[in-house]
Amino acid sequence: MNRLLRVLWGILSSRALPPLVLGFFLLLYIGIAFFFDETLIMLMAITRRIPLLAALLALLPLNGVCRMILEAGRYLKRRQALSGAVVPPELYDETLLLSAPGGFSQLEGRLSAQGYATRGSGHHLAAWQGVTLFPARLLYLAGMFCLFAGILISLVSRGVSRQAVVEGAPFPTAAGNGGMVEKIIFEKAAGPILARNLFIKVADSGMGEGEQTFRLYPPALFRGAFVYPRYLGISLAYRFFAPDQGGVVENRAVLPLYPPGKEASTVIAGTPYRLTLSLAKPEDGSDPYMTGKTLFLFKLLKGDELVLTGSVPGGGEFVRDGYRLAIPDARRMVITDFVVDYGVLLIWGAGLLFAAAFILWLPVRIFFPLREMLFRSQGELLQACSRAEGGGRRHAGVFHEALDLLELSKSGVKAEE
Repeated sequence: MNRLLRVLWGILSSRALPPLVLGFFLLLYIGIAFFFDETLIMLMAITRRIPLLAALLALLPLNGVCRMILEAGRYLKRRQALSGAVVPPELYDETLLLSAPGGFSQLEGRLSAQGYATRGSGHHLAAWQGVTLFPARLLYLAGMFCLFAGILISLVSRGVSRQAVVEGAPFPTAAGNGGMVEKIIFEKAAGPILARNLFIKVADSGMGEGEQTFRLYPPALFRGAFVYPRYLGISLAYRFFAPDQGGVVENRAVLPLYPPGKEASTVIAGTPYRLTLSLAKPEDGSDPYMTGKTLFLFKLLKGDELVLTGSVPGGGEFVRDGYRLAIPDARRMVITDFVVDYGVLLIWGAGLLFAAAFILWLPVRIFFPLREMLFRSQGELLQACSRAEGGGRRHAGVFHEALDLLELSKSGVKAEE
């Protein structure tokens, strides 16, 4: 039983486990790509539906936890070794067994002169220089755990609801009472990344949330769902009359008509007609979504037959050959995804942990890398260990000089300063 647990622990804490699991999913992705166009979406759907694949993906965050435990255990054992505890050879880059010297006093002085801090007793000497990278490694492994745990949670529990957020209409929520959308603002941005800014201003819903402003980035969290604006468009009310119909048809349509020139269609309910609309491009080069001054180009079709074409301004009317089309109301609209996905929080946390790990790692690795060596007498033998987290060549030279010095002191020869 203990042997089985050791094998299981070895697998779960292995550095080879993440590449193997990710390689399997890469092969699965390539295989799906031969049969489906939306390969990534299909891979996510398959992983969500097949528990075995989800369990395989769960090995990645579990590996992160096991490696954190393993890394912390190695760090504590090395700290104990500095105080004279038994030294596990696998914790060090180089371990040698030599015949025991007469003492460490001469070696301690030499290492101190070369900038190493020392600690020792009659049968033990530890020397080190620099700062350990253990905190940076632990942050990196914590980031890996958060990243893969976030991906797993997103795959198995993510829910998306796509809604139209319309200026002057209630903000759509599952339970209602989301507040009134006071204004949708789309404007040029002065920042280096985004060329446009989008603001959705929502009045107080009366539930203690206060006024809300939703932006294009970063996505806001509202009542447990992330708010992702996706597409701009127009919500318009129209009145239509055709000479071969019995009366006026009044209805409202939500159409993704941005940017100008993009077409969208709506079926006129109760009639055989279909209306295709697009925003006209203003001659002055302005953006109709920004200014609110809209002119709609339309095509009226009866089945597949083109009946009429023309243009009508927002708030205006078109009349020809007995046909009448009026658009009394046109409002800005944003098609928005409401995403319930708590894995995103872990993925964002992973990004912060990776950044913190890099900030710690870079200066320490370049300027203050840890170098350690240990010498411990074990009866007739001397165990000598060395490891370096940077500057390994120089440290190896000092380590082998120390071994030479121990050989000289064992022979009773005093080394030259």
